[in-house]
Amino acid sequence: MNNSKENNLRVLDTSALVHDPKSLLAYSGDVYICLTVLEELDNLKERTNKSVSADARVCIRMLEDIINGHSADEMEAGIPLPSTETAKRGKLFIGIDTQLDMAKELKHGIGSDADNRIINYALHLQKDLKKDVTIVSRDINMRLKARTVGVAAEDVSVDNQISDVDLLYTGVQAFEGDLFDLIESDKDFKLSGEVYAFPVSLFNDEVQPNMYWYDEAGHIGLVTEVADEKVYTKLLPRKQDKIWGISPKNQRQAVALNQLTDPYYDLNIILGPAGSGKTFLAVAAALHQVVELKQYKKIVVVRSRDFMDDDPGFLPGDLTEKSMPLLAGITDALISMHSDDNHDGNIHATVEHIIERANIEFTSMAYFRGRSIDDAVLIIDEAQNMTRAQIKGMLSRGGKNCRTIVLGNLAQIDDKFVTAASSGASAAVNVYRHYEKGSVLIFDEVERSSLAQFTEQNM
Repeated sequence: MNNSKENNLRVLDTSALVHDPKSLLAYSGDVYICLTVLEELDNLKERTNKSVSADARVCIRMLEDIINGHSADEMEAGIPLPSTETAKRGKLFIGIDTQLDMAKELKHGIGSDADNRIINYALHLQKDLKKDVTIVSRDINMRLKARTVGVAAEDVSVDNQISDVDLLYTGVQAFEGDLFDLIESDKDFKLSGEVYAFPVSLFNDEVQPNMYWYDEAGHIGLVTEVADEKVYTKLLPRKQDKIWGISPKNQRQAVALNQLTDPYYDLNIILGPAGSGKTFLAVAAALHQVVELKQYKKIVVVRSRDFMDDDPGFLPGDLTEKSMPLLAGITDALISMHSDDNHDGNIHATVEHIIERANIEFTSMAYFRGRSIDDAVLIIDEAQNMTRAQIKGMLSRGGKNCRTIVLGNLAQIDDKFVTAASSGASAAVNVYRHYEKGSVLIFDEVERSSLAQFTEQNM
């Protein structure tokens, strides 16, 4: 999030939006867009320069995702932008600038009429609201002109990365220190067994059933009920059993393994940065339940980006051979978790044996229409590239005794027609956080090399 002049209202110029549509979500204060900007975006989408027109279409689509369903009065009053515990955002206002009288400072100005109207809109806002307003623009001349007439101006932030944890309900709350130290007496909160009742004031606004919490003392709890004054939670064992030989490296991984192996859930949604362990833990949990517990008969793996809705028939080999190179994240996880057990040096033979033993099927979205997946763990990887319609189609494939695991990272969207706001992964979190037998978890830590962590945070 951009922290400079945090309370300033932002008026976004067309160039700022086209350069980075995530500018809509980059500020903690209110964001304003005027009709002139919308008109310019509409003109840009017809440009012969395909790169510019594609960027303009992404902006329009992201605005549509946020505005959709809101009336003109609501747009004028401000549409709340998605906020979370870690990222507070203001409202998005769509303003009508075409009926405003041109300020005397700009009335006889030369140059772009559109630029003058946007600056004029910002100037009127500043005077009417009696608050500082900042224009965000890539155009240095526009920024200079705005400052000349008394409106602050700045370039687009170079750090507009919007992470999953900043955009969505995370499914978990972390406490500093020991949560039990915040309670006066053991008698006040212990009910029976491992069930406790804590004051609701200790939890954030998003607390709900099936949300987890943990503290620095190593306690992990599952919220079972939220009442007016109390949050009822079940305390999980301090030391969890290994899953397929895997132990969690941090408390969110411990929460993930609990969610992925709890037989109550039939849907697990896990998002977060590359290197946080999403795929690794999902594969370990799936192997544990298929091979060791025999709760399911097979593992079905599908990756959203591969082939999308197109038939992959132009690739050589059968469907598994076509899909395997594109599902390297899954096979890398298998190699990593079994490399220490392999003593003859033929790790690929070991992985092939595991794939056969666990009856792992690698497939494509193109072959999912009409299927019903029974007695299986269905892993949907790279879900950030899926549209809402695609995620709906995939999540309706689950049949009898099917556990579905959705994995993704909003910072790695590869599809030009999908944004963080419109991604099927975002829609899945927002919808299925209220599903009784579903769990949501968003990672905030990277467990790869220091280079991987630095790259995730800064590129």
